[in-house]
Amino acid sequence: MHSLPSRSARPVALGVLFALLTACGGTSAPSPLAQSIAGLDSNPLTALPVGANDQPLPERWWQLYQDPVLDKLVRQALLHNQDLARADANVQAMLAGIGELDAQRWPATQASFAAPYGRTANDQTLAQATDNHAPAQWAFEPGIELAYQVDIWGQVRRAIERARVQADAASDARDLLRINVAAQTSRAYLDHCTSGAQLDVTNHSLQTVEHSLELTETQRKAGIATELDTLRLRSLRDRWRAELPLLEARRRVALYELGMLTGQATGSDLQCATIPPLTAALPAGDGWHLLERRPDIRQARRTLEAAVLATEIASADLYPKVSFGASLTSSAQSLHELGDSRSVMFGIGPLISWEFPNIKANRARVDRAQALAQGQLAGFRGAVLAALGDVRQALALFDGQRQHAAALQAALQDSERSYALAQTHYRAGTVDALQLLDSERELMSVRSREVEARGELARSEVNLFRALGGGWQPLAVSRAALQPPSPEVGVEP
Repeated sequence: MHSLPSRSARPVALGVLFALLTACGGTSAPSPLAQSIAGLDSNPLTALPVGANDQPLPERWWQLYQDPVLDKLVRQALLHNQDLARADANVQAMLAGIGELDAQRWPATQASFAAPYGRTANDQTLAQATDNHAPAQWAFEPGIELAYQVDIWGQVRRAIERARVQADAASDARDLLRINVAAQTSRAYLDHCTSGAQLDVTNHSLQTVEHSLELTETQRKAGIATELDTLRLRSLRDRWRAELPLLEARRRVALYELGMLTGQATGSDLQCATIPPLTAALPAGDGWHLLERRPDIRQARRTLEAAVLATEIASADLYPKVSFGASLTSSAQSLHELGDSRSVMFGIGPLISWEFPNIKANRARVDRAQALAQGQLAGFRGAVLAALGDVRQALALFDGQRQHAAALQAALQDSERSYALAQTHYRAGTVDALQLLDSERELMSVRSREVEARGELARSEVNLFRALGGGWQPLAVSRAALQPPSPEVGVEP
């Protein structure tokens, strides 16, 4: 079985894991130790696409859209989301566990008072020796005990540290959930607005087709247009009408999702037909601060730290435990006799316990803790690489959606001019109805695709904000708090 590094090698091993977290601020390069993990030798935000810059990522990035409705919905979700309420309760439970372990640093005391009625074994023996009958009677037995484990090997101290680290990890998990709730709420609102905008475009297209159909009917009666021209326009109108129920359904689905995210029993009558754009370039921040912002990386680091502490806790079982105990008890048949020296019993002294020489079970527990720590080591590395991949993929999709939306915006302008010219030439008789219909069909299709592209661009922006770790950073993330535990403390197995 592979074991954790020795005392002399462990600082290097742990330094590799946390090099990014302890790197200098600004745009400085990572330390050489960080480069030993594949993929961490380059800043993921070195080459930002057009529409993004390296300005600091704001904590409440959704306010960049300057949409008061969106801001209100996200605040409601962060306050009333039921998953967040459960995560908050979990954090409180972990914090309470710290107090339970912290109490082990102090002497444990127990006071008791018993008042049994009956016969004791001593009463029966005395009665038999004197050939008498032992009567049943009351007995009063107060007592107090004190026990204190001398934490020579730091087992209690490490257990407390581990509980604190696990509570911090639970807090990081809650922060990650807050980021996801903010992102999901923003996406649901943007989907609602996108469906509303598509409904407006579809209704506008239907009005255009209806107008063309009325004009064609008039021309057909005058012998200028044919019945085929009318049928084609009717078919186009019916196809656009068929889109309305699906768009309305998507709008309601987004509303229901918003109701669930914000902790409401039902959806609201929220109306939105304009996709809110970013009012400035997307602030991506500094790439080397990425791991400080993402709660999942902080959670993975603390999980690894807890696994290292678990190894040291298990290692302490290989050595003797020293406890100090004291007890004071009394037993008398009447209350006024309790203070009599003949009825008082006491004991004081140390207790040394050691599972020796059969320590096979303890060594097995140490080996298991070491193996779990090795697994958390791989998990931390995987979390870092996954975070970097997540950011790079989100950047690539954002850039692609941005270019796609820009191209469709230009295509929409060309289609609008083309349709206007087709109408003019149709009235002048230089183009036929089929050419006008093709131009009209192309314009409506480009309009719909352009709205859809803006909606997808907005979703890619939200996904990028989530990947960058924006949404609920702690008020202050200090580098000292992100340092790994000192590998020199504790007991080596």
